[in-house]
Amino acid sequence: MDRRTALCGISGFLVSSLAVGAGVSAKPRVTPYNPQEAAQIAEFGEAAPPITWMHDLKKARKISVSTGKPMLIVFGGPWCQYCKKLDKEVLGHPTVARYINTSFVPVHLDSEKDQRAAQILEVKALPTTVILNSDADLLGSIEGYVAVRDFAQVLKDSLDYHKTMQQESSGPIRQTRSNQPGLR
Repeated sequence: MDRRTALCGISGFLVSSLAVGAGVSAKPRVTPYNPQEAAQIAEFGEAAPPITWMHDLKKARKISVSTGKPMLIVFGGPWCQYCKKLDKEVLGHPTVARYINTSFVPVHLDSEKDQRAAQILEVKALPTTVILNSDADLLGSIEGYVAVRDFAQVLKDSLDYHKTMQQESSGPIRQTRSNQPGLR
């Protein structure tokens, strides 16, 4: 009887150990705490999808040409406090980030590293946002920090202007005296 009791005790211990071990390993993994994501969730109710920034203007233009999307170019600098504020509060806003990712080719440039581009696009202050079509026609621009609503409105107006330009360039050929039959 002592043997049976001992065997039952040992087997009971092993079974309970396996059950506890299985329960521990079955628990979901806890992701590390991310204070920035927690702040975004608290402020906006959801985590912002990160903007998929490019840092090469030539590659961005090629993508713009192939997709038909305009380029959204944001000039900033590591020392610029308003640039950081724009990145966090405006470009970090979930709705704005989603809109930029789906409607534009986003490019983030350092004004010191990309001085030539900043000079050509006449960047006078930081942050500066420039919206260009694939032919480098200016669709819109924002100088300095602006609130989310104002930034989003400029994006929408620029995209509307871009669509209008595309429709006009692909529309029917207008009749002129030289291309109308019988008139020369």
